[in-house]
Amino acid sequence: MKQIKVKIKSDIFSYDTYATVQATSGASTLTVKSIVNFAVDQNLLIGDLGGKGSELIKTHASTTPTGTTITLASALSFTHPIYTKILVLAYDQIEFSHAVTETGDKTVMTTKDIDAQNLETIYEDSTYTSGYYFYRFVNSIPTPDTYSSYSDAIPYAGYDPNTVDSMIKYALKRNKIDSYTKYVDFDFCLDEINTCLSYITGKLKRWSKLQEFDYVLGQTSRGVNEFTLPSTIWENENNKSILSVKVGKSRTLTWKTKSQWDIIMEGVFKTQVTTEGAIGAITLEIDNSYDFADSGSITYYISGTLYTVTYTGVTRSATAGVLTGIPASGTGSITITTPVDTNVWQGSSEGYPTYYTVFGGKLKIWYMPDATQDNQNIYLDFYTAPVRVDSEGDALDVYRYDIVKYWLTAKIRGQLKNDGVADIKDADYIMSLSILSDMIKTEVPAHSHKSIPKINGISY
Repeated sequence: MKQIKVKIKSDIFSYDTYATVQATSGASTLTVKSIVNFAVDQNLLIGDLGGKGSELIKTHASTTPTGTTITLASALSFTHPIYTKILVLAYDQIEFSHAVTETGDKTVMTTKDIDAQNLETIYEDSTYTSGYYFYRFVNSIPTPDTYSSYSDAIPYAGYDPNTVDSMIKYALKRNKIDSYTKYVDFDFCLDEINTCLSYITGKLKRWSKLQEFDYVLGQTSRGVNEFTLPSTIWENENNKSILSVKVGKSRTLTWKTKSQWDIIMEGVFKTQVTTEGAIGAITLEIDNSYDFADSGSITYYISGTLYTVTYTGVTRSATAGVLTGIPASGTGSITITTPVDTNVWQGSSEGYPTYYTVFGGKLKIWYMPDATQDNQNIYLDFYTAPVRVDSEGDALDVYRYDIVKYWLTAKIRGQLKNDGVADIKDADYIMSLSILSDMIKTEVPAHSHKSIPKINGISY
């Protein structure tokens, strides 16, 4: 017989209030502090999940909460004292399914009500001896029912030893507890696991396991010189996490600090079009116009083609600038419809992209690509942040995953026995730090990384 335990996560709870009058067994109304966000046809949890005497119940299908009163769809099974917490749940049931493969068709085995008096809802299957289990949450009130997304696949044979589930089982057993408690629940364990992963990465940053190569950041385009960095990069305000940047897999671009970049970009100004520029228009509305010369020319690119427009005056504004005195026709006139948000440049240069910098979560390149460098991939080699885990089947992105077992064991022990504070002399905590030290000592970077040397605290 296979036992499937579903840990009830905090994200199925939303609004809450508390009872201001004792609610007795058999009553069909609740007197509460506030009815804000409470309505008909809602699932309520009365009491703490896992608490003795807690129960799930529905609000009435047609009687709207009013004043301080919530009318229920049925009578209470238990008496609930004043100040009992009352929460709204997005779901009230769990559907259990089975599939032969991780991506195969699912067969529903049963649907069970969430067990309010336990932190886990359990289903025992005696039908299957292999394959994978899945579960999803169900809201039984609407017709038809509404569902959450499916869980990760749960192997019949159990999770691999480097998964979240294995870490938690080990740590709970080491602390001699069979299941979750009020203060050591799934969310607590998950937070501590993610904290440990971040701590590991922060101690070195450039772990060889956390590398991504030939990531396509985007494609070069005339008139565009900045690109949003991937969300998985460890640092997005400098080059600490970047191994290399290449355009079209040719030579590697050279890193420049912000101060060096400012020198390179001296006399180069950029803004955007705020109102579509019509062919033959004698003005062009742009964003910030303060840095643009009193008269001169600007350039912009549409579909890879360079256009140059001349002007004789500027209306200064940080958000609503206007270039005036544009010829209605001929040289320097607007000869193509210019869309909103088109980049407008003054003093820019085209050529082979040679330099890059990083700030504001963006990677910026210079020179801007010319026609021969247009439409090429920008490849990025970089170090990633640790992948956050959020479910039992997630594998830990660290090769010495036993460090997480010891870390979590110590954190749970501190939560249970030391008011939530981990003891720095705890044997498991010391073991986790020892493993981390060994990991750092034995780490062999797959690639060298050049950084700016610091001498006496001064960057050169």
